Amino acid sequence: MNRPALREFLAGCRDEAPLLLGAVPFGILYGISALAAGIPAWLAQLASAVVFAGAAQLVIVQMLAAGAGMLPTALTSGLLNLRHLLYSASMATYVGHLPRRWRMLLAYLLTDEAYAVAVLRYQARPPAEGLDLRHWYFFGAGFTLWFAWQLSTAFGLVFGAAIPPAWELDFAVPLTFIALLTLLLRERPGQAAALAAGGGVLLFAALPFKLGLVLAILAGLGAGVWTARRREQA
Repeated sequence: MNRPALREFLAGCRDEAPLLLGAVPFGILYGISALAAGIPAWLAQLASAVVFAGAAQLVIVQMLAAGAGMLPTALTSGLLNLRHLLYSASMATYVGHLPRRWRMLLAYLLTDEAYAVAVLRYQARPPAEGLDLRHWYFFGAGFTLWFAWQLSTAFGLVFGAAIPPAWELDFAVPLTFIALLTLLLRERPGQAAALAAGGGVLLFAALPFKLGLVLAILAGLGAGVWTARRREQA
C-alpha cells in the first residue's frame, strides 16, 4: 500500500469511527442473544465473520429463540437484506472499473454503515484524473466496522452474562439507524426519501402483515431515485 492509498484507508477508518458508538452495543447484543437462543459461541462468532449482516443476524437468533421454523427465518432475513441490492446498484457506478478481487472484497464489506460513509465520499469529491483511490477509503470504512463487529460479538459471547439487564442494550439498534439517517439527510435525495418513507409509514399503518412498512420503503426509494435523477438533469 503506497502513501496516498494509506491516507485514503485511514480517512475511511476515521470517518467510520463515530458510527461504532451504535454498532458496538449492537454487536454485544447479538452475542448475548445468540447464546440465549442456544447457538454455540463458535457458530455465533463464525456467523459474524461470514454473514456479517448485523440486523439480519439479530433477527435470525431472535426468531430461532422464539421457535420459528427455518423457512420463515430464512425468508425474513432475506427480505431484510434486500436493501443491499440497492446499495450494490448505487455503488456499482463508482467501483465497476475495479478488478474483480476488489469488487468482491468491497461487496463483502458493504453494510449500512459502510455505505452511508462511502457513498458520501464518492458523491462529494471527484478524483484527480488517473488517481482514483477512493476504493481504499471504502475499504477503510468497511474494515473498521467489520473489525469492531467481530470484537463486539466476541465480547457479548464471553462477557454477556456479566452485563446487568438494566443496561438494556436494545437501544443500540435504533441508535445505529438514527446515526445513518443523520448522514444521509445531508443530500436532497436522502431528504426526499426520508419524507416519503415517513409519510408512507403513517399513511399505510393500518395495513395487515406489516405491509405498510414495505410500501413505505418503496415510496422512499421511489422519491429518492426521482429526486436524484431530477438533480442530474438540472
